[in-house]
Amino acid sequence: MAARSEGYKVGDLVTVLPPYDRDPYILNFQHYGRIAAVQHNDNQSSYMVELDSTLPPRRRVGPFPAGRLAKGWRDQSGRWLVE
Repeated sequence: MAARSEGYKVGDLVTVLPPYDRDPYILNFQHYGRIAAVQHNDNQSSYMVELDSTLPPRRRVGPFPAGRLAKGWRDQSGRWLVE
């Protein structure tokens, strides 16, 4: 899996890492998305993630700390993509 990285910016491709038990149910099936918003609290940042294949479209989930995210995602053929 890709290395974890601090300092994501809006538009970055990310994977939300498990555990998913306290997250919205959709994350059990769709782990990949884009950073939709960055929230700064004290000395830490948290991130809202926008999912592509949801109804309604582009549902936002989070916020997640940087430690729950990995930069990039896998495409349908299993290749790891990082922008």
